[in-house]
Formats: sequence, C-alpha cells, structure tokens
Amino acid sequence: MKRKFLYSLSHKPKYVRFGLLLFAAVLLVIVTQFFYENRHITSSKLRYTSLPLFQPHRAAFICIQQAAVVPPIDPEADRWFEQGMALTSEDKYEEDKDYKTAAVLWAKAAQRKHWKAQNNLAGLYLRGKGVSRDPEKALQLTEEAMAWGVPQAWDNMGGYHMQGVGGLKPDATAAYAFWQKAAEMGAPGAQTYLGAKLLATYDNPKEGFWANEKIGLQMLKCALAQEHGRAARELGLEYEMKKTNEDNFRALAYYQAGVKFGSQDCADALDIAFAGGPLDHAAPFVDHDRERRYQVFGKALRDNPDLRFPNLDKVLPLPPAKLPYWDGDEDHLLDAAKEAHPVSPKSVSGSTGNLGT
Repeated sequence: MKRKFLYSLSHKPKYVRFGLLLFAAVLLVIVTQFFYENRHITSSKLRYTSLPLFQPHRAAFICIQQAAVVPPIDPEADRWFEQGMALTSEDKYEEDKDYKTAAVLWAKAAQRKHWKAQNNLAGLYLRGKGVSRDPEKALQLTEEAMAWGVPQAWDNMGGYHMQGVGGLKPDATAAYAFWQKAAEMGAPGAQTYLGAKLLATYDNPKEGFWANEKIGLQMLKCALAQEHGRAARELGLEYEMKKTNEDNFRALAYYQAGVKFGSQDCADALDIAFAGGPLDHAAPFVDHDRERRYQVFGKALRDNPDLRFPNLDKVLPLPPAKLPYWDGDEDHLLDAAKEAHPVSPKSVSGSTGNLGT
C-alpha cells in the first residue's frame, strides 16, 4: 500500500506532489493538536479509581519522597514555570499579579510534563484566575498528572472528592482513600495531613482522628524530610505537649526547621515560646531578642509564604548558641537568612541540635 502510494506520488506533476505533501503535513498537525487537546480521554477515569479504604491502624509505612518518582523536569519548561511564579508571586498585590500570562507559560511547560506547572494550571482553572473558571478542566489536568505518576496530583484529587469539585459528589471516604494513595506515593502534603490525624490518644472517626502515633510520626517525618513546613509544625506541637526537657528541645528544633521551610506558624510558635519562656512553652528561658527576630520572620512569611530561609541557623540560631549581631534592619536579617552560602563561623557558635528519629 505504502509503495503504491509513493509510486503514484512520484509520477504526478511537481505542483500536485507539493500540494499532497502540504495537505499531509497540515493533516498531521491537526491530528496531533486534536490528540493533545483531548489527551485527557486516556486518563478520564482516574478520578473514579477504585482504591483500598483508608487504614488508620496500619502497622507499617514506607517513606517514599515525591522527588524520586515524578517526571524529570525539562530545563526550558522550568524557566517558563519560574517566570509564571514570578508573575504571580505572593509578594505582589493581587491587582499586580499577571495570571493570564502565567497560564500561558504554565500551559507551555505542562506540554513538556512539567508537573508543577500542570498542578498550578489546574489551580487557575479551578479558581478562574487568568482563564475562564472550568472545574472540569482542572479535573482533567489533574488526572493527566496522575497518569504521569505525580503524587501531588493524587493528593489534589482527594481534595476534589472532599469538596465535591465539578461533577464529583462530596465524599470523605473517597477523599481519604486518595490521600492514603498519595501519601504512599510520596506526596508530602498528604503525609502531613494523614500523619497529624493519627496522633490522637483514642479513635474518633466522626471527628477525623485516630490513635496510631507510631505511623503518624513516620508520615510526618517523611514529609519533613521533603522540606514541608507544615509537617514541622505538627511535629513541634506533638513534642511540645510532652513537656519533658528533651521533647521541648526537639519541639524547638522542629519549629526552627519549619521556619526554614516557609512555615509562618512555626515562626509564630518560636516568637511565643521565647516571649513566655519555660513556664508555659518549650523555650528554656525568656529571650526578647529572639522573640523580636522571629516576629520579623513571621511577618515576612505571612506576606509571602513562598519564602525560604536555608541560612536561618547562621543568623538566628537556637540556644545554647549566642545570637550574632543584628543592626535592626528587617531586610538585612531576612536577606542573610535567605543566603545559601556559608557565613563566617566567627559570627555564631553552637548548633541547633538533632531533630531526632
């Protein structure tokens, strides 16, 4: 068949051959575009995936990190993603954010399987930011990312079931099943959410908590290893409630990690701890200098939750380390904590301690 076509084509006039080739090329583009625009068809059933029911009393949990299982990031697609992030940054006023351009950039990046861009694009369709509100489109984009094996997408689908997004009916049973699947795949948000639910001293399914501290802590520590700030907050609260000196120190260390990873709640917890001292909180003594500095970080994270402070220990270490000099300028303090390169060891001594296992 192919030989006959090529033979007949070779014996036609040049203008006819050119026209046929041009038609074939256009047809190929149309077909390719059709399949791209309708690519969700192959994954449209994932929202109804039959999953094992949530098992709050499971005996084991294997820690898998999301970064190990998601599709590799294309460098050019990542540049488009970051440009979109800059246009919608939390440090901009809402009226100054350019969601429309971000949607175009994230759509381009998503075509190259940039899963973070795909996730953000779904969020825009869900909220109607920069694009027409279209919950069904958000579901389709999420399903496609699920088909790529993205744990965060399975986590998001759990939220859609809980909220009843699009044509879905609100269904807590389905939501918890999807969150369990996401946690097992490596989604830090799902690990944190479920982990915190398992730290109770007794079961109360109606209120949504169960007693399985061992697994709950494993899930939270797995999420923390992925630099998830909310996991640090939950761990800090858990150990602070135990009230022993060792556990208080662990709580402070978890809160400190949470500030590094962008948790305003952790910054506020340390602000309060050093304001109150050992009587009511985990801090070993009242320290208004530390209290003031954590207030700066709490305010910054309230204004922009996307901030991260990898160098926090160098500018605001936990006791027994001494505080380095600060000139009182909030921007200087924040910028120094953002810097990833080492600071002169003369500026501070001591360490924040081990977070424990």
